[in-house]
Amino acid sequence: MTTYFNERTGDRVEMDGRSARLDSLPNWKRLGDDEPNPPVVADGILSRPSLAGPRAERGPGQVLVETTPPAAHEVPTQDTPPVELTPVSQAPVGEPRQPAKNASRADWQAYAHTRAKDSNEEAEIEGLTRDELAARYGGDS
Repeated sequence: MTTYFNERTGDRVEMDGRSARLDSLPNWKRLGDDEPNPPVVADGILSRPSLAGPRAERGPGQVLVETTPPAAHEVPTQDTPPVELTPVSQAPVGEPRQPAKNASRADWQAYAHTRAKDSNEEAEIEGLTRDELAARYGGDS
């Protein structure tokens, strides 16, 4: 297992074998086994304020979701508060967000399963195309 660390962003990547691309980039450093992350170096560009806000801590394989998504009509500016990210395991349970019309079939199937009224309808979901799922369960996106 080879571990790389991006000295400018703080990203840590573990992969089987070495990466010629990461080895050739000056901001990626190869770390030894159990070596702690070195400090992140501010380069004057990446340390500027960002619309994305502070980086959320994320464990390996952990998926983050927007806890406070912006309204559909909002365009972010420097004055807009950053979007808060929360690990899926801690995300509030509530009404699932409808995927975009052009989202993947798998996204539409997952959403449709949350909206199905009975087991017959759930079984029917697997045979529908993405466009059929969007028409049946979408409505307005």
